[in-house]
Amino acid sequence: MKYLHNAAVAGILFFSFTAIGKAGDYDSGKELILNDKAPALVTPSLDTRFRYEYGDIDTLAVSHAATVRNRLGLLTRKMGGFQAYAEYEGTLVVDRSDYFAPGTELPTGQTPIADPESHELNQAWVSYHSPSDVWGLKVGRQAINLDGQRWIGTVGWRQNMQTFDAAGFTINPTEDLSIYYGYIWQVNRIFGSEAFLAPFTDFKGQSHVFNATYTGLPFGKLTAYVYSLDLHNLAGDINSNDSFGFFLAGDFFGDSSYYLEYAFQTDGSNSPIDYEANYVHANLSKKFGAIKATAGLEYLGADNGRGFAFPLATLHKFNGFADVFLNTPAGGLSDAYLSIGTELAGVKFAAAYHYFWDDGFDVTIGQEFDLVASKAITENVSILGKAAFFDGNGAQPDVTRAIIEMNIKY
Repeated sequence: MKYLHNAAVAGILFFSFTAIGKAGDYDSGKELILNDKAPALVTPSLDTRFRYEYGDIDTLAVSHAATVRNRLGLLTRKMGGFQAYAEYEGTLVVDRSDYFAPGTELPTGQTPIADPESHELNQAWVSYHSPSDVWGLKVGRQAINLDGQRWIGTVGWRQNMQTFDAAGFTINPTEDLSIYYGYIWQVNRIFGSEAFLAPFTDFKGQSHVFNATYTGLPFGKLTAYVYSLDLHNLAGDINSNDSFGFFLAGDFFGDSSYYLEYAFQTDGSNSPIDYEANYVHANLSKKFGAIKATAGLEYLGADNGRGFAFPLATLHKFNGFADVFLNTPAGGLSDAYLSIGTELAGVKFAAAYHYFWDDGFDVTIGQEFDLVASKAITENVSILGKAAFFDGNGAQPDVTRAIIEMNIKY
């Protein structure tokens, strides 16, 4: 009943603010005049996702997760450079017994699907932008997505968004240079408001995130970063690390592009593991008419039994959609991949193949084939289907995942 009451209140607020935002002046005896030129004081938003996910790890029982995720937000208009936003997020589960949601329950012998039932304040922030937009500041619970989200991201694939209690400062001293600094004191992870198992609980600490991009190079853009992550939860400080790196990205020959990244990582803050590891990611892309093909290699080194770690990344975007390598193996990971994408009759298609070794290219871990199709039905409604097939080698079990979903956004 509590959730029904909350939903009713949110619905009343949604339609009330919509009415307030659109109504113009009213003169007695005249028709109501809509004033579309005057911006609404508050703009509501709705983001709903219906999803079914199938998960099958060879050594575990099959899982079926049917979930519905709702986000209700209110964004103020800019006033004197200031703006504010608040958003509720709730995920409902049709049948909790059909799958295992890590973090919110003890292992059940079923394949894990990280979409637990959850209800929380997803975002609540205030921002200020200077009149010329040379600098800006955002403070509060917020979404942070840096570059391709390999290091810092909101994990938008999962139903429950990862958000950050943080202060973020952005400055653009020249047209070609942008700098971001973020101070993060809490990470609200995807495992939701009810997570109680130690490894899955939220992170607290004093993390510093620095990212600078220069776009004035003739051959592309250069981004340099320093991520000093102090991440403490009930499992301790094992996820704390310090990373230093850069990447170059650009186009050549008109229809081709390249990407080259290097990073070095060590244990950070109070981490109990002493290690040093390297990271390299390189790829080339080329368009053949309506088809875009990409070939690349991503290398995650390891040291002292600890693989190169990305504790705040949108991990689903990398190393295969079967989510086998959300945690880098102790012996590291090398991922050689090939992907193609195109659009036909308004439907976007993509396919990818991955072949995995350890960081020494000595041990084959497995291979994976991924498929994705998506289509925008209307401006506000879209559908998506995704499948991943991982063929494990040695002790690595086979994994199959399939997802179908509908997204509604206003």
